[in-house]
Amino acid sequence: MHHSTSSPRAHSRPRLTGLDAARGLAVLGMFAAHVGVVDTPFDWSDPTSWPDLVDGRSAVLFALCAGISLVLLTTGPGEDGRIRDRRHVLARAATLLAIGGLLTLVPGGVLVILPTYAVLFVAALPFLRLRLRWVTLAATLSLVVGPVLALVGQAVVEVTGGSSIASLLFSGYPAVSWFGIVLAGVLVARLGLDRVDVVRRTLLVGVGLGVLGYGTGIALGAALGVTGPVGTTIPVGSAGGSATEPTATMPAGGPHLVAENPPFPPIAWTRLVDVTPHAGSPFELVGALGVALAVLAILGLVARLTPTVLLPLSVVGRLALTLYCGHVLAIGVWSRSGEPDPLPALGGWGPFQVLVVAAVVLALVVQRSGRRGPLEALVRRAARALDDPPTTAR
Repeated sequence: MHHSTSSPRAHSRPRLTGLDAARGLAVLGMFAAHVGVVDTPFDWSDPTSWPDLVDGRSAVLFALCAGISLVLLTTGPGEDGRIRDRRHVLARAATLLAIGGLLTLVPGGVLVILPTYAVLFVAALPFLRLRLRWVTLAATLSLVVGPVLALVGQAVVEVTGGSSIASLLFSGYPAVSWFGIVLAGVLVARLGLDRVDVVRRTLLVGVGLGVLGYGTGIALGAALGVTGPVGTTIPVGSAGGSATEPTATMPAGGPHLVAENPPFPPIAWTRLVDVTPHAGSPFELVGALGVALAVLAILGLVARLTPTVLLPLSVVGRLALTLYCGHVLAIGVWSRSGEPDPLPALGGWGPFQVLVVAAVVLALVVQRSGRRGPLEALVRRAARALDDPPTTAR
């Protein structure tokens, strides 16, 4: 009689349609933020201003979903399962870092979030099994203290030139503060996103955090006289950027005005109460996280009632990595074809509609084929490549 044994495998879980839809909505929101006119303040009566509604918040929703997915992908039982989970996460992080590094070479000015994801995935490893109180504490510290560290770190990077690691920690999407968003996803997933009571509590917490973050930030900003972004340009390493902000990391005045040995730059502490998209303040991050949690919960509740309604969003969510990278490449092509001034061609609903239709059609085709997206398959293959080979015992 023959018995076959193999290394422990992750428990298979049914897909959460609400989570897929949230991820898909985040991807489409980034499409709008990157090709729309995000400099126009949001106004219901002006469709050209609508991208401002999703600017910044889409990336936060994307990061929240990433934290949830990280837990769902690492469900191995026992110590062998833990070792395998660590290898899977490290392999995924390395693959995302490589893909993200290549995307940063693409013209178009899109600030790529994937390298930050890679760092945060590795940093989240200890929190996948820690007590929930420690996960909550770490997330809170990251959201509250992280923006302060990011401001100081950005000033240091501006003076010293920094390194790629320093840039990931403090600049772009600063890992020191965005870690709290990923940990919020870890916390929600570990509580059980498949439970309706958890989804309802997530909605209430999301609404509360949204009101707390944006409300407190607006009140403090008004008291201090801060009513919008500080300065006319985004400081070095700000927590955002889009196709309409190709000079986000350029000091004011241009490179020819930068002193050879610049003094330590003044830190704009008033940014800590700025709630505009990509401000990176505690209030903006908490408010955007609240919106993301509420959207996730609403889509989860809708999925329980009529999942078919969410089909266009959920199929896009299953192909999120491929479509995210594809839209960066598309923006790069558009930018090259529109030189020397590509931005007006990208500032409107035309390119957005093209991206949305292409994304939904491609996602539906891939779903009907029963296959994964090409980059999703690549990341999965890289993770599984580190598994121990099956053993057969007689």
